[in-house]
Amino acid sequence: MRPADAQRLLGALAGVDAPVGFAVFDAEHRYLAVNAALAERSGLTIADHLGRTPSEVLPPILAAHTDEMIDRVLRTGESVEADEPAITKSEKSYHLHSSWYLVDEGRGREVAMFVIDDTSHQQAISSLRRSRARNARLLDVSDVLSRAVTIREVVDAVDAIGRRNVGALRSAVTLIGGKGPYAVGGSESADAAGQVAGWPDHAVTPVAEALRTGWPMFIGSRERALADFTDPAFHAAVAAGDEHAWAVLPLSDDGVSIGTVRFAYAEEREFDSDACRFLRAVAQQVSLAFARARMFERERTAAVSLSQGLMPRSLPSVEGLELEARSRSEIGDDSVGGDWYDAFVLPDGTLGLVIGDVMGHGVTAAAGMGQMRSALRALALTDPDPAAVLSGLDRLVERDESVEMVTVVYALIDPRAGTVVVGDAGHLPLIRVPEVGPVELVDAGAGTTPIGVAEPRSTQSVRLWPGDVLIAFTDGLIESRTRSLEEGFSQLLRCLEEQRELSLDRLLDTVTERMWVDGSADDVTVLALRWAGR
Repeated sequence: MRPADAQRLLGALAGVDAPVGFAVFDAEHRYLAVNAALAERSGLTIADHLGRTPSEVLPPILAAHTDEMIDRVLRTGESVEADEPAITKSEKSYHLHSSWYLVDEGRGREVAMFVIDDTSHQQAISSLRRSRARNARLLDVSDVLSRAVTIREVVDAVDAIGRRNVGALRSAVTLIGGKGPYAVGGSESADAAGQVAGWPDHAVTPVAEALRTGWPMFIGSRERALADFTDPAFHAAVAAGDEHAWAVLPLSDDGVSIGTVRFAYAEEREFDSDACRFLRAVAQQVSLAFARARMFERERTAAVSLSQGLMPRSLPSVEGLELEARSRSEIGDDSVGGDWYDAFVLPDGTLGLVIGDVMGHGVTAAAGMGQMRSALRALALTDPDPAAVLSGLDRLVERDESVEMVTVVYALIDPRAGTVVVGDAGHLPLIRVPEVGPVELVDAGAGTTPIGVAEPRSTQSVRLWPGDVLIAFTDGLIESRTRSLEEGFSQLLRCLEEQRELSLDRLLDTVTERMWVDGSADDVTVLALRWAGR
C-alpha cells in the first residue's frame, strides 16, 4: 500500500463509524489509530486502544494472531489475507476476514489492518457444506432402498441405513396391516430384534402417538421420554433397555398412514433442525420404498396365483408313456417369470407336448403365458402339425402388442409308434436319453427365431426306442449369472448320462436339484416323458 493511499484511508475511516474495521500499528505493535467499528468488537473505546498493544486490549488468542500478522508484514513487506479467530459474543459467533498492509511513512514502518465481517458468507458456506453432506447421505439412503424389492428387504435396508447413515444403535419398523399395527424387526441379531417389541403394544408410547397423530417425535433423553409418557409399562420398558434417545417418524403412502420407523440411539442427543430435516427425508424415502414393496408383493401374489392356475393340474395318462414335470418359479423370491408347459391328448390319440418362455416377469408375463397356452391348444386342434401351430402363433403375436416375444418348442408324439415330430421357435432343443448310448440333442432348427419374429417354420422327426426319455426344459435350468449356457449344457448332459437308470420322477428331482444355482435369476421348468414301447 502506498503511503498516500493509506493516508486517505486514515482520514476516511479513523474517526467515523464505518462498517469496515480499521487499525494502524507501529513497529512496536502499538495502536496508532483505530476506528469505532473495530474498537467496539473489543468492548473498549477508541481512546482505550491508542498507545497500547494487542495483548493489552484483546483476548489472548486474538492478540497472538494480531501480533503474528504484524510481525509477518514488517518482516516480509508483503500484504497478507487472513481469517481472524472466531469471536463468540452473546452465544453468537462472528467470522472476520482481515487484510494487512505495510505503510512506509516518513515517521517509520507501520502496519495497516482492515477487517470485514465475513459471518454471513461463512454461514452460507457452512450451510452449503451441511446441505451437500446431507444430500450425499440421502443419495446413499436412496441407493440402498432402491435395491430392496420385498417388504422384508426394505426392513433390512432400514436397519443398514440406521447404522450407517443415521448413527442409530438399532432401528425398528411398525407397519399397519389388516389387524392393526404390527412390529417388524430391523436388526438381524436376536437381541436387537427383541428390542423391537420392547415397547409394549398396550402402552401409550412414542410409536403409538406417531401413528395416532401422524407427527414425528424427537426425544433426546430418557428423562424427556419418561416425562412425556407416563404409562408405567412404557417406563419399565425404557428402564430395562439400553436406548437413551429416539426419533420416531411416521410412514405414509399417498397421505395414508402405513406405519412408523424408529431410530434408537445409545446416548442422549440433541435433534437440531438439520438432524430433524434429514430424518424426515429418510422417512419419506422409506415410505416410498414400503409403498413400492407392497405394490410389488400384491402384483407378485396375483402373478403367482395366475401362473399356478394356468399350469396343468395334472398330466394326462397315456398308455405306453410316462410323463413328469417340474417347475420352480422362485427368482430369488422377487418375481414370477413366464415359463410354462403343457401336455394334452388330441382326438386322434397323439400327445401334444409343449414348453415355452414368455419374455419378462410378473403379471404381464403370466398373462402372456396363459394367452400362448390357450392359443396353442386351439391351433393344435385345427391342425396339429408343429410348423402350422408355430406359424399361427406368429400371426397372433404380430397382431397383439401385449405379448412381446415367446420361445417355444412343440412336440407331437405318437404313443403307439414312438415317433415324434418337433417344431422349435427360438427355444432350446429337446434332449433324448436312451437306455444305452450317448445322450443327444433333438435339434428342430438351430437359430430359429422366437414367436413374434415370423419366419417359415419347419419340423424335425425323431424315432424313440423302448425306454427312451425325451426332456424339454427352459434356460433357467442351465444358465445363471455364474454359469454360461455352454457350461450348463455340458453339466446337464453329464448329469443325465449318470442318472439315466433312475425312475422318471427321481431323475427329474435329481436333475433340478443338481442344476439349481442359489440366487438364480430365472425360472426352472422341465417336462419329460419315457416311452415304454409296444
